[in-house]
Amino acid sequence: MKESEKFDVNGIKGIIHYKSDKFIVCCHGLFSSKDSRKYMEMAEIANEKGISCVRFDFRGCGGSNGKFSYKLEDRLNDLEKVMKYLARRYGSIKCALFGSSLGGMVAIKYAANHEISSLAILATPYKFEIDDYVADITAEIEKCSRLLIMHGLKDELVPYKHAEIIYEKAKEPKKILFFDTNHSFTDENERRKAIKEAVKWIGKYFV
Repeated sequence: MKESEKFDVNGIKGIIHYKSDKFIVCCHGLFSSKDSRKYMEMAEIANEKGISCVRFDFRGCGGSNGKFSYKLEDRLNDLEKVMKYLARRYGSIKCALFGSSLGGMVAIKYAANHEISSLAILATPYKFEIDDYVADITAEIEKCSRLLIMHGLKDELVPYKHAEIIYEKAKEPKKILFFDTNHSFTDENERRKAIKEAVKWIGKYFV
């Protein structure tokens, strides 16, 4: 089997960096894509630890077809399609989720109602409002455990108080870490530290 292969699920396009039956599935943020530096580094660091990594673009983002949407329900639907594809493609696998910003919200929403091994989120709000649309994942957070929460202390878009609220509401085991960087984790050293922490956390719960 090739270590890196592209896929297209009804217009949702992504790349699988295959190493084993242990997978980290990455969920990018609002205007981001699978080619963001943090997901490229996640694939690299995960593969070094023998963990497969999946990067994909939500509809209307990056290389994926379809209409762009900031609604959690639409992005959750995309993630569900990718997860079902992986199950068909590889059979019995173990999956963890890594999500940044809006992608972290999607990851939590998925984890609340599906069996995953663990999840790690970055710069994630528990609530946001755009136009007349309000997204609030408080109820879903309360169903989640094996959750690593990471946030930049200089986040200019989502105050780190959001991370503290998510931590308070999540079930054990859980962990919270803060980094000296902004919302996008543009500081290279802080970003790589965060990704390494995510892989370390996720690796603990693959059994």
